[in-house]
Amino acid sequence: MFNSIKNFSISESSESLSKKTAKGSFWLLIFRIFDQSFGLIGTILLARLLAPSDFGLFGITLMAASFLDTFSQTGFQPALVHKKGDIRPYLDTSFTIQALRGFLIALIVFVSAPYVAIFFRVEAAVPILRVMGFAIFIQGLENIATIYLSKELQFKTYFIYQISGTFAKFFISVILALIFRNVWALVIGFLAGTIMRCLVSYIVYFYKPRLSFDIIKAKELFGYGKWVFGSNIISFFVTQIDNFFVQKLIGVAGLGFYQIAYKIPSILNMEILTAAAFPAYSKIQDNISKLKEAYLKVIKISFIILMPMASGIFVVATDFITLFLGQKWLPSLWPMRILSLSVSIWMLAVVSNYMFLAIGKPNVTAKWTSIKLLIMFILLYPLILRYNITGASLAVLTGSLVAVFGLVFEAIKVLKCGLGQFISSIIFSFINAFIMAVAVYFLGKYLPVGIWSFLLTILTGILIYFLLTLISDKIFNNKAFLLIKESISLLK
Repeated sequence: MFNSIKNFSISESSESLSKKTAKGSFWLLIFRIFDQSFGLIGTILLARLLAPSDFGLFGITLMAASFLDTFSQTGFQPALVHKKGDIRPYLDTSFTIQALRGFLIALIVFVSAPYVAIFFRVEAAVPILRVMGFAIFIQGLENIATIYLSKELQFKTYFIYQISGTFAKFFISVILALIFRNVWALVIGFLAGTIMRCLVSYIVYFYKPRLSFDIIKAKELFGYGKWVFGSNIISFFVTQIDNFFVQKLIGVAGLGFYQIAYKIPSILNMEILTAAAFPAYSKIQDNISKLKEAYLKVIKISFIILMPMASGIFVVATDFITLFLGQKWLPSLWPMRILSLSVSIWMLAVVSNYMFLAIGKPNVTAKWTSIKLLIMFILLYPLILRYNITGASLAVLTGSLVAVFGLVFEAIKVLKCGLGQFISSIIFSFINAFIMAVAVYFLGKYLPVGIWSFLLTILTGILIYFLLTLISDKIFNNKAFLLIKESISLLK
């Protein structure tokens, strides 16, 4: 072992857990801003350069590769984060299984690529699938010791590790799109990001993994990870079943429109930010009072940020598509609006999921995600036939609403938190965002369509939401700014 690893047991620093969690959340937020900014800019540029069918073709290959990746997940990484004490003896076993599954997936994808292409009736998918399989093989070689970056809340380093792949993917994709103007810009960009992230994983946390397997340790980790494995399978179907139905019922171009409709609302996906709470939850898993306080704070601050963004996307979506993506993408308008609501509401489920993982009850998330999947499966076919890709987004929203209600209800029971206390943590964010959206909508009706008018509308919306939040703090003692101030003070 290398001395620089410091015996793999990082002691608790003098910083409080809340301070470390706040700093971790800050760096994850910075990563999310960088990641989504580059993703948004990349989407705009690539949408201008590529056709809807290119995005649809890439979506098909990503769906097929992700299928095998998901069905071979072990759940070992969250098990290592959850596990108390020194996890050093478990690292090499985890790495060996991780590398082996990556190799096997790549092999299966290479062999099965022609049959997958026949199933989707897209012959051009064969070479793309094989490249995607190679990317999964590279993922399997990433440094397993980066788990410490999450377990010990070292999210500043985690930021460097993750953003390296984002940079590589962005620059390679855009450059190749300018040269080739086809789907290979997306494929090679994805591969470049994967390779870069793998290389950097060994730079940010120096550790030389060995191919070693201990069946007793593997069984121990799988005891926790099996529920995570089950949840991952269900989550795969939840995130991909709508893409599958859209492709089979409408075609590759339809899937391309649907993919773009989701890419913009995906900036609301703060899962990586709320992930900072998981190791913190794990450390206080036996203290229900502290766990409840932490859970409600994460819920509240997430919705202070998310609700105005979701409302803003809903209102300005038409102008955004026209000005930045081009009018050829207007079929994505209503799906984009509906999915922005679905993604923001689903964050309640994400925060609840990390809490259940921390207290060793991942089966709760698996149950309610299964219910969401069932609802989507029932609704997708008839809604797509009637409303095209808008119908697919309506099915996603309906399933999300039901599952979120169930997860939140169970979280409230476990944490012994009153329903009124939960509602009070999010209600003002909903009300303020709704009023802001109405005001921005009517303002937009009197402004000409243009870049400067678009920017003025956004700035006005931010100002209105800020003032409404200030008013709700003063009159109703909402304490939103106090929570933000406390979070910022913990960063010092």
